Amino acid sequence: MTIKKIISISLLAFFLVLFTGGILIQFLNPEMFKNTEWTPPVFILVASLLCIINQKKRTVILLILAGLIGFFSEIIGIITSFPYGEYIYTSKLGIKIFDVPLVLVCSWIIVTNLALDLISFLKIKKLFFPFVFSFITTFYDLLIDPLMSGPLNYWVWEESTGGFFGVPLENFFGWFLVSLFISVLPWKTWNNSFFPLSVNILLPIFFITTSLKNELYVPALMGIVLISSYIIIIIRSNLFKSDTLS
Repeated sequence: MTIKKIISISLLAFFLVLFTGGILIQFLNPEMFKNTEWTPPVFILVASLLCIINQKKRTVILLILAGLIGFFSEIIGIITSFPYGEYIYTSKLGIKIFDVPLVLVCSWIIVTNLALDLISFLKIKKLFFPFVFSFITTFYDLLIDPLMSGPLNYWVWEESTGGFFGVPLENFFGWFLVSLFISVLPWKTWNNSFFPLSVNILLPIFFITTSLKNELYVPALMGIVLISSYIIIIIRSNLFKSDTLS
C-alpha cells in the first residue's frame, strides 16, 4: 500500500468520525460533545484534502487556485458588499484574514470538486461547460447558505428577512458570477476516485440531515435533488475513469 493511499484512507476515516459526530450531536445530548468548537473548520479542511489528494499535480494547482478565487471574492464581498450582498462572518469558522475565515479556500475547493466530478460524467460541449459548472455550484449553495447563515450561524446577513430563507437573491447571482470565473480556468482532465466521491455524497447528506432537523425543508429537498442526480448519473456512467472536460 502506497503512502498516498494510507494518507487518503486515514483522512477518510477522520472525515467519517467528524461526519458521524456532526450528525449525532444534533440528536443526542449536546453535553456529550463538549469542546467541539474546533470541528467545523477541521471538517471542511479534511473534506477538501480528500478532494485533491488523488488528482494530478496540475489539477491540484487549479483546485487551489479556484479556492483562492472564491476566497478573494469573499474578501471583496465583505469590503464592498459585491457580489454577494452585505454580510459578516462569525468566529465559528476559525482564523480570519480580512474578516474572512481562511477555511473558505477549502469550501470553494469542495464545491468546485463536486461540479467538476459531476460534469466529468456528462457529455456536454465545451461551450456550455461554464454555465453548467456555475449552475451546479449555485444550486449547491441553495442547500448550503440557508443552513450556514441560519441555524449554524457561521455568517450573518445584514438583511435577514426576505430572499431565499433569509439569504439575499443577490448572493446566488454572486455565486454564479464567481463560478464563471473559476470555470474558465484551463481544466482539461479530471480523475474520478472514491475519496472525492465520498465527500460529494456524505457532505450533502450532512447538510440535508441538518436542514431537515432545523425544518429547512425546501433547501433539504434541493439537496436531495442534487445528490440523487449525482448518484443516478454516476450509476449510468463508467465509474472512476479519467475523462476530458470537453
